[in-house]
Amino acid sequence: MGNITDKKGIIILGAGVMQIPAILKAKELGLFVIASDKSPNAPGFRYADYALTLDIKNASGHVEFAKANKEMFNISGVLAGADVAITAAKIAVALGLPGIPVEVAERSNNKWLMKQKWLSDGIATPYAEEVSTLGEARIAVKKVGLPCMVKAIDNAASRGSRRIDSEAELEAALIDAKNHSTTKTALIEEFVEGNEQSVEFVVHNGTHHRFGIVDRHFGFEPFPIEVGHTNPSKLSKEIQEELYSLVVKAAASLGIEFGPYKADTILTKKGPMILELPARLSGGFHSQYTTPLATGLEPQKAALALAVGMNIPEQAITQTHSKVTVCKAVFPAPGRVVSISGVDEAKTLKGVNEIFLMVKPGDIIEEYKNCAHRVCYIIATGSDFNEAEENWASAGNTVKIETIREEELADAVAL
Repeated sequence: MGNITDKKGIIILGAGVMQIPAILKAKELGLFVIASDKSPNAPGFRYADYALTLDIKNASGHVEFAKANKEMFNISGVLAGADVAITAAKIAVALGLPGIPVEVAERSNNKWLMKQKWLSDGIATPYAEEVSTLGEARIAVKKVGLPCMVKAIDNAASRGSRRIDSEAELEAALIDAKNHSTTKTALIEEFVEGNEQSVEFVVHNGTHHRFGIVDRHFGFEPFPIEVGHTNPSKLSKEIQEELYSLVVKAAASLGIEFGPYKADTILTKKGPMILELPARLSGGFHSQYTTPLATGLEPQKAALALAVGMNIPEQAITQTHSKVTVCKAVFPAPGRVVSISGVDEAKTLKGVNEIFLMVKPGDIIEEYKNCAHRVCYIIATGSDFNEAEENWASAGNTVKIETIREEELADAVAL
């Protein structure tokens, strides 16, 4: 059977809410979109040209599909729509498509491989060690000192990560981190204090195209849960230049010479340091929404074009306006959702761009221990930082998600 499309085909790994913008932008570029997701009900499937129900972490399954259907779908590129750079790299290598080497993808997805390279290359980053046993963890803690971070080796959304302040907390944190790591190991990392940022690039032919720096905001200690971000950063131009320079060096250290990458950075008393750098675009509605809303820059279009061998559209790398966009989560009390109100009203308020609701009545909201537990996001824009915050607050105060604890529910039923 021959081609069923004359368009260039692209595999987008992920078809959830976060990947819908990439699917739509790929179609704007005239591409035939194959979206894959393990959920047959993934919302992005309705916008794709072909829906592939397959776990995006199943690299071998994707390679098999891509090889079998390369001609039929004119598969010309692949984009990691989530934290699956390894799957994307294996597809690209197998089909001879634009991408990065598999070992580079693995390095960018494994905090220990990443950390080893940076430490040996003199890149400013907190010291850390990989451990597999409680005994090894205790020795590592003595080296890095307390408090320290215990992290999963190769997971995202802060799963399996927390700060510990005493050795008594180590065992539980270690078990959690190992359970969230495919390596069944964990990272014991020096704890550094400071404000955090996300720095985004797309690199091609030695040019690192900048897509801005955002300020990240956290809560729920000791768990590093990002409660939201502000785009663009409030930092001075001088400090932003330092961050850009550090991140480019860190990417070069990992061997990233093509496509998207984003770094988590922190400003410490020692100066800027880098925490992580996956070879993909940012999540958290950052590259998808807040960057285009705040600046007009289109990191997704740039990455999509490169993935299929096209030139980056000039529009994607040209700033067209200067606004401030805030994306923050709403945090209802954990428990069973009994009612949701105010969403439609909030959508009509000044400056409100998007509201993403991940729960419905009857669902359970878990205790907040990682970023994946967030259930509602609001994006709002203003002409400056104050207006953006005010617009967000108006919407945040309007959306009401009422919950009840299971034990309270049981008591009510008993009565």
